[in-house]
Amino acid sequence: MYGNRSSRRRFLLGLGLVVICVSSLRAERSLRKVTYAVATADLNIGYPYATLPRALSYFEQEGLDVDVVPGQSSATIVQLLLSGRADVGLAQPDPVVIQRVHNKLPLVSFYAVCRRGTNRFIVNPDAPIQSVHDLKGKTVGVNDLGSGGVTFLRARLKEAGMTVKDVQLISVGYGTPSFEALKNKTVDAEVSFTGGIARQRMAGYAVRVLPTTEDEMDQYSFNLFATQSFITNNPDVIAKIGRATAKATVFLMTNPDAAVRVFWKQYPDRAPKDPNDPKALQNDLAIIESQIRDMAADQLPVDFEWGANKAGYLERLSRTWPMPDRSPAPLPQRISSRMPLRNNTISSITS
Repeated sequence: MYGNRSSRRRFLLGLGLVVICVSSLRAERSLRKVTYAVATADLNIGYPYATLPRALSYFEQEGLDVDVVPGQSSATIVQLLLSGRADVGLAQPDPVVIQRVHNKLPLVSFYAVCRRGTNRFIVNPDAPIQSVHDLKGKTVGVNDLGSGGVTFLRARLKEAGMTVKDVQLISVGYGTPSFEALKNKTVDAEVSFTGGIARQRMAGYAVRVLPTTEDEMDQYSFNLFATQSFITNNPDVIAKIGRATAKATVFLMTNPDAAVRVFWKQYPDRAPKDPNDPKALQNDLAIIESQIRDMAADQLPVDFEWGANKAGYLERLSRTWPMPDRSPAPLPQRISSRMPLRNNTISSITS
Protein backbone atom coordinates (compact mmCIF):
# COMPACT_ATOMS: atom_id res chain seq x y z
CA MET A 1 0.00 0.00 0.00
CA TYR A 2 2.83 2.40 0.86
CA GLY A 3 5.85 2.93 -1.30
CA ASN A 4 8.33 3.76 1.47
CA ARG A 5 9.08 2.81 5.06
CA SER A 6 8.35 6.31 6.35
CA SER A 7 4.74 6.18 5.15
CA ARG A 8 4.33 2.69 6.57
CA ARG A 9 5.77 3.79 9.93
CA ARG A 10 3.35 6.73 10.10
CA PHE A 11 0.44 4.43 9.31
CA LEU A 12 1.40 1.90 11.98
CA LEU A 13 2.01 4.65 14.53
CA GLY A 14 -1.39 6.14 13.81
CA LEU A 15 -3.01 2.72 14.03
CA GLY A 16 -1.24 2.12 17.35
CA LEU A 17 -2.54 5.39 18.76
CA VAL A 18 -6.06 4.50 17.68
CA VAL A 19 -5.78 1.10 19.40
CA ILE A 20 -4.46 2.73 22.58
CA CYS A 21 -7.26 5.32 22.60
CA VAL A 22 -9.93 2.67 22.02
CA SER A 23 -8.44 0.47 24.75
CA SER A 24 -8.36 3.39 27.15
CA LEU A 25 -11.97 4.24 26.40
CA ARG A 26 -12.98 0.61 26.94
CA ALA A 27 -11.05 0.52 30.21
CA GLU A 28 -12.72 3.73 31.34
CA ARG A 29 -16.13 2.40 30.43
CA SER A 30 -15.44 -0.83 32.31
CA LEU A 31 -14.90 0.97 35.62
CA ARG A 32 -17.77 0.37 38.04
CA LYS A 33 -19.32 3.69 39.07
CA VAL A 34 -19.81 4.13 42.81
CA THR A 35 -21.17 7.11 44.76
CA TYR A 36 -19.42 7.60 48.10
CA ALA A 37 -21.07 10.17 50.40
CA VAL A 38 -19.26 11.69 53.39
CA ALA A 39 -21.06 13.04 56.46
CA THR A 40 -19.90 16.63 56.14
CA ALA A 41 -21.00 19.79 54.37
CA ASP A 42 -17.38 20.72 53.75
CA LEU A 43 -15.15 18.10 52.14
CA ASN A 44 -11.89 19.55 53.43
CA ILE A 45 -8.47 18.10 54.23
CA GLY A 46 -9.89 16.56 57.40
CA TYR A 47 -11.29 13.56 55.49
CA PRO A 48 -8.16 11.98 53.95
CA TYR A 49 -9.51 8.44 54.34
CA ALA A 50 -12.17 9.38 51.76
CA THR A 51 -10.26 11.70 49.42
CA LEU A 52 -6.85 9.96 49.29
CA PRO A 53 -7.97 6.64 47.71
CA ARG A 54 -9.26 8.51 44.67
CA ALA A 55 -6.34 10.96 44.44
CA LEU A 56 -3.83 8.09 44.53
CA SER A 57 -5.86 6.04 41.98
CA TYR A 58 -6.43 3.24 44.48
CA PHE A 59 -10.11 3.10 43.59
CA GLU A 60 -9.27 3.05 39.90
CA GLN A 61 -6.76 0.25 40.42
CA GLU A 62 -9.61 -1.75 41.92
CA GLY A 63 -11.74 -1.11 38.84
CA LEU A 64 -13.94 1.53 40.45
CA ASP A 65 -14.91 5.03 39.35
CA VAL A 66 -15.77 6.55 42.73
CA ASP A 67 -17.46 9.92 43.08
CA VAL A 68 -16.71 11.25 46.58
CA VAL A 69 -19.32 13.84 47.57
CA PRO A 70 -20.25 15.78 50.73
CA GLY A 71 -23.39 14.46 52.40
CA GLN A 72 -24.07 17.06 55.12
CA SER A 73 -24.58 14.84 58.21
CA SER A 74 -24.84 11.25 59.41
CA ALA A 75 -28.65 11.48 59.28
CA THR A 76 -28.45 12.60 55.66
CA ILE A 77 -26.07 9.75 54.84
CA VAL A 78 -28.72 7.33 56.09
CA GLN A 79 -31.30 8.79 53.72
CA LEU A 80 -28.89 8.86 50.79
CA LEU A 81 -28.11 5.16 51.27
CA LEU A 82 -31.73 4.11 51.80
CA SER A 83 -32.91 6.05 48.73
CA GLY A 84 -30.14 4.70 46.51
CA ARG A 85 -28.61 8.12 45.90
CA ALA A 86 -25.35 6.83 47.40
CA ASP A 87 -23.86 3.34 47.35
CA VAL A 88 -21.59 3.68 50.37
CA GLY A 89 -21.50 6.33 53.06
CA LEU A 90 -19.06 7.52 55.70
CA ALA A 91 -20.94 8.39 58.89
CA GLN A 92 -20.65 8.45 62.64
CA PRO A 93 -21.79 5.01 63.79
CA ASP A 94 -23.78 5.91 66.91
CA PRO A 95 -26.98 7.25 65.29
CA VAL A 96 -26.89 4.58 62.58
CA VAL A 97 -26.33 1.61 64.91
CA ILE A 98 -29.00 2.80 67.34
CA GLN A 99 -31.52 3.14 64.49
CA ARG A 100 -30.54 -0.29 63.19
CA VAL A 101 -31.19 -1.96 66.54
CA HIS A 102 -34.39 -0.13 67.47
CA ASN A 103 -35.95 0.47 64.03
CA LYS A 104 -34.44 -2.41 62.01
CA LEU A 105 -32.56 0.04 59.78
CA PRO A 106 -31.09 -2.08 56.94
CA LEU A 107 -27.63 -0.52 57.07
CA VAL A 108 -24.43 -2.39 57.90
CA SER A 109 -21.01 -1.13 58.94
CA PHE A 110 -18.48 -2.84 56.70
CA TYR A 111 -15.36 -0.84 57.61
CA ALA A 112 -14.35 0.94 60.84
CA VAL A 113 -12.39 4.00 59.65
CA CYS A 114 -11.74 6.02 62.81
CA ARG A 115 -11.11 3.73 65.74
CA ARG A 116 -11.14 6.36 68.47
CA GLY A 117 -13.87 8.69 69.67
CA THR A 118 -13.55 12.12 68.05
CA ASN A 119 -16.41 14.15 69.53
CA ARG A 120 -15.46 16.71 72.16
CA PHE A 121 -17.09 19.46 74.19
CA ILE A 122 -15.33 22.80 73.67
CA VAL A 123 -15.75 26.13 75.45
CA ASN A 124 -14.03 29.50 75.50
CA PRO A 125 -10.85 29.51 77.64
CA ASP A 126 -12.43 31.80 80.26
CA ALA A 127 -15.77 29.95 80.43
CA PRO A 128 -16.83 28.74 83.91
CA ILE A 129 -17.93 25.38 82.45
CA GLN A 130 -15.61 22.61 83.65
CA SER A 131 -17.63 19.44 83.02
CA VAL A 132 -20.80 18.13 81.41
CA HIS A 133 -22.69 18.76 84.67
CA ASP A 134 -22.12 22.49 84.17
CA LEU A 135 -24.05 22.46 80.87
CA LYS A 136 -27.45 22.46 82.60
CA GLY A 137 -29.39 25.51 81.46
CA LYS A 138 -26.68 26.44 78.95
CA THR A 139 -26.82 26.88 75.17
CA VAL A 140 -24.97 24.12 73.33
CA GLY A 141 -24.09 24.28 69.63
CA VAL A 142 -23.79 21.35 67.25
CA ASN A 143 -22.64 21.42 63.63
CA ASP A 144 -25.89 19.92 62.38
CA LEU A 145 -29.01 18.63 64.11
CA GLY A 146 -28.66 15.41 62.11
CA SER A 147 -25.04 14.82 63.07
CA GLY A 148 -23.61 12.19 65.39
CA GLY A 149 -22.67 15.05 67.70
CA VAL A 150 -26.30 15.20 68.85
CA THR A 151 -26.24 11.53 69.83
CA PHE A 152 -22.93 12.13 71.62
CA LEU A 153 -24.52 15.03 73.52
CA ARG A 154 -27.53 12.95 74.53
CA ALA A 155 -25.30 10.15 75.81
CA ARG A 156 -23.06 12.44 77.83
CA LEU A 157 -26.07 14.26 79.31
CA LYS A 158 -27.66 10.93 80.22
CA GLU A 159 -24.50 9.91 82.08
CA ALA A 160 -24.71 13.20 84.03
CA GLY A 161 -28.35 12.58 84.97
CA MET A 162 -29.76 15.04 82.42
CA THR A 163 -31.53 15.02 79.06
CA VAL A 164 -31.36 17.26 76.03
CA LYS A 165 -34.29 19.19 77.53
CA ASP A 166 -31.87 20.52 80.15
CA VAL A 167 -29.94 22.49 77.51
CA GLN A 168 -30.82 24.76 74.62
CA LEU A 169 -29.65 23.06 71.42
CA ILE A 170 -28.61 25.19 68.42
CA SER A 171 -27.22 24.26 65.00
CA VAL A 172 -24.14 26.42 64.34
CA GLY A 173 -22.96 24.96 61.04
CA TYR A 174 -19.43 23.99 60.10
CA GLY A 175 -16.15 25.90 59.94
CA THR A 176 -16.05 29.65 60.52
CA PRO A 177 -19.75 30.08 61.50
CA SER A 178 -19.29 27.57 64.33
CA PHE A 179 -15.98 29.15 65.37
CA GLU A 180 -17.59 32.58 65.55
CA ALA A 181 -20.65 31.32 67.43
CA LEU A 182 -18.47 30.14 70.29
CA LYS A 183 -16.13 33.14 70.25
CA ASN A 184 -19.05 35.61 70.29
CA LYS A 185 -20.78 33.58 73.03
CA THR A 186 -23.84 32.90 70.93
CA VAL A 187 -23.44 29.47 72.51
CA ASP A 188 -21.89 28.58 75.86
CA ALA A 189 -20.37 25.34 74.58
CA GLU A 190 -20.17 23.31 71.38
CA VAL A 191 -19.90 19.70 70.40
CA SER A 192 -17.02 19.54 67.93
CA PHE A 193 -14.59 16.90 66.69
CA THR A 194 -10.83 16.56 66.73
CA GLY A 195 -10.23 17.59 63.12
CA GLY A 196 -12.56 20.57 63.46
CA ILE A 197 -10.85 21.68 66.65
CA ALA A 198 -7.47 21.50 64.92
CA ARG A 199 -8.80 23.70 62.10
CA GLN A 200 -10.34 26.07 64.63
CA ARG A 201 -7.06 26.58 66.47
CA MET A 202 -5.11 26.96 63.24
CA ALA A 203 -7.55 29.71 62.27
CA GLY A 204 -6.57 31.60 65.42
CA TYR A 205 -9.50 30.75 67.71
CA ALA A 206 -8.65 29.87 71.30
CA VAL A 207 -10.73 27.03 72.76
CA ARG A 208 -10.61 24.76 75.77
CA VAL A 209 -11.58 21.09 75.49
CA LEU A 210 -13.46 19.55 78.40
CA PRO A 211 -11.89 16.39 79.86
CA THR A 212 -12.74 13.13 78.09
CA THR A 213 -13.21 9.70 79.64
CA GLU A 214 -11.64 6.45 78.52
CA ASP A 215 -15.05 5.20 77.39
CA GLU A 216 -15.43 8.23 75.12
CA MET A 217 -12.09 7.47 73.49
CA ASP A 218 -12.52 3.69 73.22
CA GLN A 219 -15.09 3.59 70.42
CA TYR A 220 -15.50 4.04 66.69
CA SER A 221 -16.28 7.50 65.36
CA PHE A 222 -16.45 7.08 61.57
CA ASN A 223 -17.53 3.94 59.77
CA LEU A 224 -18.33 3.02 56.19
CA PHE A 225 -21.93 1.86 55.72
CA ALA A 226 -24.00 0.33 52.94
CA THR A 227 -27.41 -1.27 52.77
CA GLN A 228 -27.57 -5.01 53.40
CA SER A 229 -28.97 -5.54 49.91
CA PHE A 230 -26.10 -3.60 48.27
CA ILE A 231 -23.52 -5.62 50.22
CA THR A 232 -25.24 -8.90 49.30
CA ASN A 233 -25.43 -8.00 45.61
CA ASN A 234 -22.03 -6.31 45.35
CA PRO A 235 -19.56 -8.04 47.70
CA ASP A 236 -16.73 -7.36 45.26
CA VAL A 237 -17.37 -3.60 45.35
CA ILE A 238 -17.37 -3.62 49.16
CA ALA A 239 -14.06 -5.51 49.20
CA LYS A 240 -12.52 -3.11 46.69
CA ILE A 241 -13.61 -0.04 48.66
CA GLY A 242 -12.08 -1.62 51.75
CA ARG A 243 -8.77 -2.45 50.06
CA ALA A 244 -8.43 1.03 48.59
CA THR A 245 -9.18 2.59 51.97
CA ALA A 246 -6.62 0.37 53.71
CA LYS A 247 -3.95 1.30 51.15
CA ALA A 248 -4.70 4.98 51.67
CA THR A 249 -4.44 4.49 55.43
CA VAL A 250 -0.95 3.05 55.13
CA PHE A 251 0.06 5.87 52.80
CA LEU A 252 -1.36 8.42 55.22
CA MET A 253 0.44 7.05 58.27
CA THR A 254 3.78 6.70 56.50
CA ASN A 255 3.68 9.84 54.30
CA PRO A 256 1.63 12.52 56.09
CA ASP A 257 3.47 15.43 54.42
CA ALA A 258 2.87 13.90 51.00
CA ALA A 259 -0.80 13.38 51.89
CA VAL A 260 -1.17 17.14 52.40
CA ARG A 261 0.37 17.91 49.01
CA VAL A 262 -1.76 15.25 47.33
CA PHE A 263 -4.87 16.96 48.73
CA TRP A 264 -3.68 20.35 47.46
CA LYS A 265 -3.25 18.91 43.98
CA GLN A 266 -6.61 17.15 44.12
CA TYR A 267 -8.44 20.26 45.35
CA PRO A 268 -6.43 23.25 44.05
CA ASP A 269 -9.00 25.71 45.40
CA ARG A 270 -8.01 24.51 48.90
CA ALA A 271 -4.28 24.82 48.27
CA PRO A 272 -2.27 27.81 49.54
CA LYS A 273 -1.13 30.43 47.04
CA ASP A 274 2.44 29.42 47.81
CA PRO A 275 2.68 25.60 48.04
CA ASN A 276 6.17 26.00 49.49
CA ASP A 277 4.90 28.04 52.45
CA PRO A 278 6.05 26.06 55.52
CA LYS A 279 3.29 27.52 57.70
CA ALA A 280 0.59 26.35 55.29
CA LEU A 281 2.07 22.86 55.31
CA GLN A 282 2.32 22.91 59.09
CA ASN A 283 -1.32 23.95 59.50
CA ASP A 284 -2.76 21.28 57.23
CA LEU A 285 -0.33 18.69 58.56
CA ALA A 286 -1.72 19.29 62.05
CA ILE A 287 -5.20 18.41 60.76
CA ILE A 288 -3.89 15.31 58.97
CA GLU A 289 -2.09 14.17 62.12
CA SER A 290 -5.26 14.57 64.16
CA GLN A 291 -6.99 12.22 61.71
CA ILE A 292 -4.14 9.73 61.96
CA ARG A 293 -4.66 9.67 65.74
CA ASP A 294 -8.42 9.26 65.30
CA MET A 295 -7.76 6.25 63.06
CA ALA A 296 -5.35 4.87 65.70
CA ALA A 297 -2.81 4.77 62.88
CA ASP A 298 -0.29 6.44 65.18
CA GLN A 299 -0.09 3.22 67.23
CA LEU A 300 -1.28 0.31 65.11
CA PRO A 301 1.18 -1.54 62.83
CA VAL A 302 1.16 -1.16 59.06
CA ASP A 303 -0.07 -4.74 58.62
CA PHE A 304 -3.06 -4.26 60.95
CA GLU A 305 -6.41 -5.58 59.68
CA TRP A 306 -7.62 -2.11 58.74
CA GLY A 307 -11.36 -1.71 58.77
CA ALA A 308 -12.04 -4.66 61.06
CA ASN A 309 -15.15 -4.14 63.21
CA LYS A 310 -15.26 -5.37 66.79
CA ALA A 311 -18.79 -6.52 67.52
CA GLY A 312 -18.42 -5.61 71.18
CA TYR A 313 -17.95 -1.93 70.33
CA LEU A 314 -21.16 -1.75 68.36
CA GLU A 315 -23.13 -3.85 70.86
CA ARG A 316 -22.04 -1.57 73.72
CA LEU A 317 -23.07 1.43 71.66
CA SER A 318 -26.56 0.09 71.03
CA ARG A 319 -27.07 -0.76 74.71
CA THR A 320 -25.83 2.37 76.41
CA TRP A 321 -26.59 5.28 74.04
CA PRO A 322 -30.11 6.78 74.09
CA MET A 323 -32.52 6.39 71.23
CA PRO A 324 -32.97 9.66 69.25
CA ASP A 325 -36.39 11.29 69.63
CA ARG A 326 -36.42 13.00 66.25
CA SER A 327 -36.53 11.95 62.60
CA PRO A 328 -33.47 12.24 60.35
CA ALA A 329 -33.00 15.59 58.66
CA PRO A 330 -34.45 15.98 55.13
CA LEU A 331 -32.14 15.69 52.18
CA PRO A 332 -30.52 18.99 51.17
CA GLN A 333 -31.75 20.03 47.72
CA ARG A 334 -28.24 20.42 46.32
CA ILE A 335 -27.43 16.80 47.12
CA SER A 336 -30.67 15.29 45.84
CA SER A 337 -30.29 17.18 42.57
CA ARG A 338 -26.78 15.79 42.01
CA MET A 339 -27.61 12.17 42.77
CA PRO A 340 -30.31 10.60 40.58
CA LEU A 341 -32.58 8.17 42.38
CA ARG A 342 -31.72 4.65 41.26
CA ASN A 343 -33.73 2.40 43.53
CA ASN A 344 -36.55 3.10 45.92
CA THR A 345 -36.97 -0.50 47.02
CA ILE A 346 -35.50 -1.20 50.45
CA SER A 347 -35.29 -4.75 51.84
CA SER A 348 -35.88 -4.97 55.58
CA ILE A 349 -33.65 -7.18 57.70
CA THR A 350 -33.52 -8.19 61.33
CA SER A 351 -31.00 -6.64 63.70
